[in-house]
Amino acid sequence: MNRLALPVLLALAACAGPAEGPLKGVLVVFSEGTEQGIDDFVDGLQLRVETVTSEAVFDFSFAELSRFEGTLRDRRTILFVVDSPGEIPVHLDQGADGIYRGRDVWAEGQYVFGAVPGSVDPADLSAALEAAYDDHMWNYVYGSFVSTQMSSPERIDSLAALGFTVDVPKSYFLESWRPGDGFVQYQRQPSEDCLLMFSIQWAPGVPSPDAEDAVLRREAMARRFFYDARADSVDRSAVTAEPVTFHGAQGYRLTGVWRNPEHLNAGAFTSLVLDCRGTGYILDLEVYNPGREKEPYIREGWMIMDSFVPED
Repeated sequence: MNRLALPVLLALAACAGPAEGPLKGVLVVFSEGTEQGIDDFVDGLQLRVETVTSEAVFDFSFAELSRFEGTLRDRRTILFVVDSPGEIPVHLDQGADGIYRGRDVWAEGQYVFGAVPGSVDPADLSAALEAAYDDHMWNYVYGSFVSTQMSSPERIDSLAALGFTVDVPKSYFLESWRPGDGFVQYQRQPSEDCLLMFSIQWAPGVPSPDAEDAVLRREAMARRFFYDARADSVDRSAVTAEPVTFHGAQGYRLTGVWRNPEHLNAGAFTSLVLDCRGTGYILDLEVYNPGREKEPYIREGWMIMDSFVPED
């Protein structure tokens, strides 16, 4: 590709529409010189999240450089994997890590990357792709639902009276409001067979958790407050506990599997279990989506949890 010819595309981008395609999709545009090793290169970029199964973070699709035209240019995230820097579009800037980057090149809200295999660290490129995915997810969660123009100040204000704030999207409806018991829950139903439950529990005088205690607390919360969940349990063989420091609070981020043998069902969950100046918090997203992917909803939960701010 002639880099000198591509500035014309910049003018076209000024009147381009919004980027399209799956939030986690990455269109890999490869040149003839990289075709032989493209599968191995892309496999080295893939990340995985352990839910009920091990789920891939990125959905890769492929197009030859010579056929990169039309609606392919409207994809949300595009990665050029080419044989030489001369094949990188001219409006991408190279960073110190060797990765080329551009925004809104052919469509609004688009991320475009470029890499020459052997000149970039795959871990750095994976992180860049994940950051793009996170941004697409944030815009989807807080800006793209039909019923949501932006996050809801009313819900922030109501939670602030409880001693903390969480930016709960308007697409979630209030299911349970029990501040006297230190518990609230919001729900969203993306489809007939899919249900998301975002819960917050808080209690004073709770010491800093260790990993096992964090799992026990999350399990106890579900059994006490979730509808018909007295038999719920966390699958100890399918849970990860990552230590975190969050707004000065210490604790763990859990990701794993919940099961209910009474109803023969199961699903994925992710939680923040924190001790903040003597108050214990659990922020939890439970996913019920049988036979279908959970990773995008787990990531949605992470977005919402990241907005948590305890009382100063």
